[in-house]
Amino acid sequence: MVNELTRAKVLEAVLGERERQDYLHGDSNLTNTDADWFVILGEEMGEVSKDIQENDREHMFREVIECAAVCFAWAEAYLNNEIVLKD
Repeated sequence: MVNELTRAKVLEAVLGERERQDYLHGDSNLTNTDADWFVILGEEMGEVSKDIQENDREHMFREVIECAAVCFAWAEAYLNNEIVLKD
């Protein structure tokens, strides 16, 4: 069973990364296509792969959080675009 404190720490890290992404890149939820999101995620996954090869677990954790935050942003974009399309 997953420790709830661990889950909360991961979620906090992902949400913090989402804030950082918005600060750096602005609100790209309405401009990125699914293909754009997939490319962004692929780049982040490449960073995780590099860290696995280099056995850099500390940096790998940071990159895994970035991957999760990209997926989170993609899901936000999906819901935001659904709302826009319905209006």
